Amino acid sequence: MEFELDPKPQPGFIGRKKELTWLDERLFRRSYSQIPLVVTGSGGVGKTALLKQWFATRRIRYLPLWIDLGQRLDEQVIDEIVLQLRDRSEGHLYDYGLTVVLDSAESWPQEQLEAAVRKLFNYKIVSSMVVISRNRMLLRRSEYFELNPLPQASADDLLNGFLQSQLTTGQFQQAYAATQGHPLALTLLAQLLKGGSFETVMASLQNGPIYQLPNTIILPEKDIIQVTKPLIITTENRLIQSLQKQPGDLRRLSPRSFEELLADLLADLGWEIELTKATRDGGADILAYMNTELGRFLCLVEAKHYREDRKVGVELVRTLYGTLCDAQANSAMLVTSSSFTKDAYDFQQKHQYQLSLREYADVVNWILNFGKKR
Repeated sequence: MEFELDPKPQPGFIGRKKELTWLDERLFRRSYSQIPLVVTGSGGVGKTALLKQWFATRRIRYLPLWIDLGQRLDEQVIDEIVLQLRDRSEGHLYDYGLTVVLDSAESWPQEQLEAAVRKLFNYKIVSSMVVISRNRMLLRRSEYFELNPLPQASADDLLNGFLQSQLTTGQFQQAYAATQGHPLALTLLAQLLKGGSFETVMASLQNGPIYQLPNTIILPEKDIIQVTKPLIITTENRLIQSLQKQPGDLRRLSPRSFEELLADLLADLGWEIELTKATRDGGADILAYMNTELGRFLCLVEAKHYREDRKVGVELVRTLYGTLCDAQANSAMLVTSSSFTKDAYDFQQKHQYQLSLREYADVVNWILNFGKKR
């Protein structure tokens, strides 16, 4: 099991001068030897990217050893690391010391983490240590800082760097309001804007900001939802071309054809799509993934092909929210060929950063804009 990392400058890294200086003042000074530095912040705010950027851009004598504590949750992982440290020390590979980075530290109980820190510091080769955690923790004799979302100016620079085009001042302000300066949300917004006009994308976010990012942005390992082979686009373009001329025909599709249509429309918007099996109990009809440089998003999509006079009620929205919580996905979206009841919208508003509702008019808008270069 290898733990060493050869860090490289992080693509799209913007700002963070204050945070990089904080690391400079501590990792470069011998007075901070044997004192663990703790970097906290919400999932996807850029903690790991910050440390990788620091190691890649600073000329230092101390090589990093990167340990992802989320990989394995037992004491054996520390024993393996110690053996590697001993072997490498004997080979004089780290004559000037070693900085150990313990990533995903929230995966370990604090007592276990404290013991691991003490065990690693017992080796003279370890000169310094940085602990990365989503949860604020106070280790003994430690210093910490919390990494916050980007300010407006840095968020504008990050978004502009992804898009390679200048938005207006008003558009930057709208984008910041939708993302609250969170790097992961900004990255997702940039991906969405590459597949649609600014007005169309922002209109789709009218129910609230993109996400109130949950603590977990890593996809769950357990198979909560059974899936068919990935990225199956089954609807032929001629069906979409026909619906562009006669949007009302959308209501004449079969429920499965409606799901397949949505798969094509979401793929056109830049999502990686998986259709779940046509026959199953519960779950979501479509899994929509968005890969970004700071993480991977999972959106559960439930399709309800109803008559125009049959509205989707709050019970189905509650059920989808329960599936979202169980799957630890980032968001969920319920799409219908009809509309929603007031109770359904009221419930969605309580969870507006994780739940979105799309009705007939939204689907028609996707159809009309299908395949257009924006």
